[in-house]
Amino acid sequence: MTTRTESPVVPLTNKEKKKTTCGGCETELAPDHPGIQCIQAHHYCTECSTHIVNLFFSDPQNYTPLRCVQCHVELNPSVFERQLTAEQLSFYYQNMLVLLWAKEFLAEDERLDHCPFCSFAVIRSIHDPNFIYCAHPQCGIISCLVCRKACPKITGMYCNDEELAEMEKHFTCTVLADDKHEFDRYLELGQKVPCPNCNLAGMKDDACTHMTCPTCSQLWCYFCGKKTEDCDKVQGGNNGIFDHNHNWESNPNRCPMYFTQIYDIDDRWPDDEEQCLVMFHRNRSLRLLREVYEVLGRNRINQLNRHFHLLDSCGFSLEEILHEDLTLIAGRDRHRRR
Repeated sequence: MTTRTESPVVPLTNKEKKKTTCGGCETELAPDHPGIQCIQAHHYCTECSTHIVNLFFSDPQNYTPLRCVQCHVELNPSVFERQLTAEQLSFYYQNMLVLLWAKEFLAEDERLDHCPFCSFAVIRSIHDPNFIYCAHPQCGIISCLVCRKACPKITGMYCNDEELAEMEKHFTCTVLADDKHEFDRYLELGQKVPCPNCNLAGMKDDACTHMTCPTCSQLWCYFCGKKTEDCDKVQGGNNGIFDHNHNWESNPNRCPMYFTQIYDIDDRWPDDEEQCLVMFHRNRSLRLLREVYEVLGRNRINQLNRHFHLLDSCGFSLEEILHEDLTLIAGRDRHRRR
């Protein structure tokens, strides 16, 4: 006869507890740090929080409501507001209700344009020019809504050569506006995956690839981006999305439940979940940039790069975009033959 003894409960040391790190620069943070944090436990240091604040003020219409830049879950407004300077807070309070109201009630052929340099905003037709004259008495800047820069203020009847050259650049902005929007959209999508039901996009944490949308409650797979009901699954299975993970090693239509499992058959992948996420989104970004390059064509891409330096600043070389091997999981054939 044996006597069963309970294992002693050993408290975790500080090193064994999961560290709180900044989602931007990966520096370690105190648990009660003053930066931005979301309900999905994504944290940002004060410096990265400042960058997020500046991102919001660069285009409040597109970044309202406030969301976490990783998982795209709505932020608690108070968490965002405590990052603001007194001047920013004044703008925020003056315009937030207007922005929220406008997003709810704009007609399909209308848009809300706002001055890049102050709080002025106006509802205009989507067919109006990509320039805005600010009617704020303390601003009055004419700006380009594509590059978000000021246009020269021409005081006389005619503009000089320097002013004319500057305005020609902004006219080129208008010509390239649709292509720039498309390139930016593809680039942004490389760093997040949209819900296949409502298109709310975000980046997963270090948990499994099973996602539940916080907006529409759709269950879906982060790896392939499909709804549970559209995923390839074990015939006759009754385990829902878990049946989509069965035999993923040999079936190219199935997906792993955890990124770190891929290392077992493809040693290009790291065995760390966060590094796996980086690799996944690098692959996704290159795939989408290759796609937009093919959609727009070399000449239009070159025009965009000459004018906005989009390729130069995207984080990838043209060689990587066009020629890097984008096989997501290698070794499935070898595993199938075992």
